[in-house]
Amino acid sequence: MWQKLLDIQKRIAPEIIMELQKRSSILKQIESHQPIGRRTLARQLNMTERVLRKEVDTLQNLDLIVIDKKGISISRAGIEVLQDLSPFMTTLDRRTDLARRLKEKYALQDFFIIRGDADDNPELQQALPKLMAEELQKMLFDGAVISVAGGSTMANVGNHLKPVKEHVLFVPARGGLGEEIGNQANSIASRLATAAGGEHKVLHAPDNVGENVFESLKAEPSVMEVAELNRKSHYVIHGIGEAFTMAHRRNVSRETLLELEEKEAVGEAFGYYFNACGDIVSKVRTIGLQLEDLESKQAILAVAGGSSKKEAVGAYMKIAPKNTVLFIDETIAQFLLDSK
Repeated sequence: MWQKLLDIQKRIAPEIIMELQKRSSILKQIESHQPIGRRTLARQLNMTERVLRKEVDTLQNLDLIVIDKKGISISRAGIEVLQDLSPFMTTLDRRTDLARRLKEKYALQDFFIIRGDADDNPELQQALPKLMAEELQKMLFDGAVISVAGGSTMANVGNHLKPVKEHVLFVPARGGLGEEIGNQANSIASRLATAAGGEHKVLHAPDNVGENVFESLKAEPSVMEVAELNRKSHYVIHGIGEAFTMAHRRNVSRETLLELEEKEAVGEAFGYYFNACGDIVSKVRTIGLQLEDLESKQAILAVAGGSSKKEAVGAYMKIAPKNTVLFIDETIAQFLLDSK
């Protein structure tokens, strides 16, 4: 129940979460050092006395603290509130701490973590694309170009994106991927553009074509236009998949499957297959976004959920550009922290 409420509040009123964290910290500090003077309390909390005075006045009006000549003490009501808040704050603090520790270890742009294991809960499988959509929405500006990869998770992002006032353009990051049409990058770019009230481009270029056809397609004006937009795009959104799951979805040849098995592929992202060391072991021949294009982006939003993808994400971290914003669940977050 606490976890459900936390998720709702973080989406509807994140400022409430911040206030809860701040006032909970004040109450805990008072409880540990009561009676305590205002100046000492401000120093321990790294707050200015002016800011602390306002919080103390509020807590006193709520009958959560008592102020007398000896200093500030917590009231019985304050103790009860801390006890009731404990499971809520433990959940919140755990996710905040996980994100902080992951940023320290991997030095990526940011981490967003949802509770639990997405493999065990269909609701969590919706929570990750929803969170990605919300963060992408905050980043958009007039003239923004977003490269969009394929996959079922990316398709769900469109369910949560809202109309924006700015002019934005969504382009497929790669050509057709052999998946069902609703999960192809072209379809998803169209879907996201409709949801955001923006525009989209179509990339008429299938995967795994012969060398001659590949070179011919690259010379097509419409294909060249999308390829150039991918090179210059501001953001990339993509999923991280388990290598063989993605290979089967794309109906790759038996020879490719044997190659992936021989080279011990564990993960896949926008057409690149990589092993546990982060080495690229296979690449889908297609026109569109290339790995070398990523470092110039303002942000790369990558998402994966569920214990079945933890090795794939662990491998991806070996090649993830520093401008990556990663959306994962607690199971994957803990795996990443435990990994060498």
